[in-house]
Amino acid sequence: MLLNLKTIHKPATVEEAAGLLADPGVYPLYGGAALHRANRTDVEAALDLGQLGLDFVRDSENSLRLGSMLSLEAARQACLERRDTHPQLGAVADTLAADLPLTLRNTMTLGDLLVERDPQSLTLTLLLVLGAVIKRVDVDMHFTMAAWLTTDSDVARYLIAGIQIPNGPEEAVIAFEKVARTPADAPIVGAVGCRERSNEGVPYTTLALCGVAPAPVPQPELARVLDE
Repeated sequence: MLLNLKTIHKPATVEEAAGLLADPGVYPLYGGAALHRANRTDVEAALDLGQLGLDFVRDSENSLRLGSMLSLEAARQACLERRDTHPQLGAVADTLAADLPLTLRNTMTLGDLLVERDPQSLTLTLLLVLGAVIKRVDVDMHFTMAAWLTTDSDVARYLIAGIQIPNGPEEAVIAFEKVARTPADAPIVGAVGCRERSNEGVPYTTLALCGVAPAPVPQPELARVLDE
């Protein structure tokens, strides 16, 4: 619960939201789940981001851009619709389903997922493997997923526009495994790997683990062994 929350602002523009974030104790309220589950007592005011148009789905030549206010289920559906030509995006849809039940996917947003930075999240681990990029708009800044997961800054106060996920080649193969209390539960530990080919046609693997450290961690040495 947000015991000290006193005010909810409804900014009409990104610039207004950024100005409000300059005050201490003000936090963006994406779906709200991340702040509520963290039970933070320093949240005195929140920003309702519903008027900022951050629930977008945009295709570009090489990537899919998803807004931070998209529900996780809407993000899953967007990725699912593109899985026939982009297996990486289909894999994002699969990991979202493996991470969270439908009820939570309908209430949590991408912003919640990124702010919470769950070290056991298969989806964040896959986004790390795929080289996804996060855009922050209260200041003009981009983060690689690796930088986002390991920064010591309070990312809960950042105004996130969304995430850019590379489409990748059609012949890529992605796989993940998890250990959980039951098959439907969130993972305790997990692994995600992507196998594709370089421009020269050489196959290579990218691998990362979750649940073994404070954030999902890449495993380049093990990936090299798999490529030998």
